[in-house]
Amino acid sequence: MSNNLKVVGIIGSPRKGMNTDTLVTKALEGAQTSGARTEKIYLNDLDILPCQACEKFPSPEYCFFHDGMDKIYSILESADALVIGAPAYFASFSAQLKLMIDRSNCLAEMITQPNGKLVFKPRIKKKKKAIFVWVANISRNPEHALASIRIWCKYFANIELVDTLIATESDSGEGVRKSTKLLDKAFNLGVLLTT
Repeated sequence: MSNNLKVVGIIGSPRKGMNTDTLVTKALEGAQTSGARTEKIYLNDLDILPCQACEKFPSPEYCFFHDGMDKIYSILESADALVIGAPAYFASFSAQLKLMIDRSNCLAEMITQPNGKLVFKPRIKKKKKAIFVWVANISRNPEHALASIRIWCKYFANIELVDTLIATESDSGEGVRKSTKLLDKAFNLGVLLTT
């Protein structure tokens, strides 16, 4: 990737300035050192309706409902890379991120391959890179969160998930926000998104 890329942080934590926000911000700073333009979105600030299971396909639009998800759809169409961050809730991730993923249901269409197998094909044309930041305190296993984010990236958002940053015991000791090791890793992952 070249300079002047657009890298967007999507934060699924309701707590601004805390662990998840800090790591996403540090990754965006890394991207900025390579000349990227950055933006940060707090999902908690967006008014997003849960998926209504309409049983109809909204094509050519992404959804029948127009709310805060319109901003997400626009980002998915225009960004060159994403930094997606969320705290662990019940060994997965926050409702804010889950809500965004659920409302991405119509970002893919079912395609029948010549062998008869049904597969998802992303309707978002622009290919992007992303990193995923998962911040946990009690939870130790990111398996469920990673399974969901990988499916969303590959089949719905047309994203190559290039790496993850898993932070556990986030409130122990000095916490994530003061961990030089985690902050450096987040910064370096942000740089990675621009290469």
